[in-house]
Amino acid sequence: MNKKELWATLIEHNPWENPRINIGFLRKTYLENFEPFIGNKLIKVLNGQRRSGKSYLIRQIIYKLINDEEVNPRNILYLNFENEKLSHIKNKKDLSKLVELYFTEIKTDLQENEKLYFFFDEIQEVDGWEKLINSYNADENLNLEIFITGSNSRLLSSELATYLTGRFVELKIYPINYEEYLEIKDLPRSDDTLNDFLEHSQLPELLLEDNLELKRSYIRTIKDSILLNDIVQRFKIQNIDLLEKIFLFLIDNISNLFSINSIEKKIKNLGYKTNAVTLGNYIKYLEYSFLFFSVERYNIKGKKILEGEKKYYLNDLGFRNYLSSSFDPGITKKLENFVFQTLIQKGYSVYVGTIDSDLEVDFVAEKLNQRIYIQVTYLLESKEVIEREYGNLEKIKDNWPKYVVSMDKISINPKNGIKHIKAWDLTRALI
Repeated sequence: MNKKELWATLIEHNPWENPRINIGFLRKTYLENFEPFIGNKLIKVLNGQRRSGKSYLIRQIIYKLINDEEVNPRNILYLNFENEKLSHIKNKKDLSKLVELYFTEIKTDLQENEKLYFFFDEIQEVDGWEKLINSYNADENLNLEIFITGSNSRLLSSELATYLTGRFVELKIYPINYEEYLEIKDLPRSDDTLNDFLEHSQLPELLLEDNLELKRSYIRTIKDSILLNDIVQRFKIQNIDLLEKIFLFLIDNISNLFSINSIEKKIKNLGYKTNAVTLGNYIKYLEYSFLFFSVERYNIKGKKILEGEKKYYLNDLGFRNYLSSSFDPGITKKLENFVFQTLIQKGYSVYVGTIDSDLEVDFVAEKLNQRIYIQVTYLLESKEVIEREYGNLEKIKDNWPKYVVSMDKISINPKNGIKHIKAWDLTRALI
């Protein structure tokens, strides 16, 4: 592109001539959590799965700067590297030229030492971005505040730690949660609305879409984009079919306890040649892209993390709901996945609890030097189920809060200090 074409592209991408911005659903909690960090030299990093709402949040911050802080729109540079018209920006040299053009064109409009705001969306698409961002941030002649987003936890964490030690703040962005879902759809908190929430995708662009086939197609496209762009290309994956099979295996088996060796046996039984090292790497790459989260076991009596078996949970249940090959509706698995999502979005560190060799507590969650224990079951429908779910918690001999979460419409009275929580009230019950 020549300079004229580049400048036309910048104008198209930015709110300079037309400050109307599509900000989507206002994600108030994220904005509130981020607000204390706006106004200083720390680089702001929004990290999360593709299509989880990072771009909308960026536009909400831009909207706030323009309308609440009265920042001149021309002092804001926004670049979304997923946009096809910016596909020619391959490396830091290309990006540097674009930024220099921006500096050249606006410099006559700037007051001395006037502040600028840079927003770089999906920055991992630009090779060598971290060195360029660091140089801008370190330039004492620039009054500049930088915001970046990315879709790969490992990539951004390692590069940020290397080049920007102590000079950035990171915020994890997740799909729409249950409370946001209720607000968007103007629905009451109930078992029916939670069941509906668990049967669909929580990606923002699908929440108001009713066409099932369109939803399935969208989710399949997102899956392909993440596997091919964020994993296959970036990590030089040779066996794409194996990667796809592992992805499908994990969505069919959310909340199940597995070791890498046990997964290896199951994958080999399906006719694939592989080994534990390759499988372990492929699963890590799926986690780096925020498709899955692994949860380690924690020995409650021994107070230590156990190696070996882990559970895996989805960032968005849409992948299971629309792409799973299983005929099992798996409502209890989905409910457990929902509880996990709620805990991590609330800022908890989460583990699978073990008491004795044959006893498990679904979640041990820690936050701010506090701990809670949670058992999850779909319904407390019999005396045997009640004894099992409460009985495991009763074996934990400490005074931290203990809960059983279920879809029962009627609250169960506390039993030996263990409280029952209706699943749709979970968010309000947690700190």
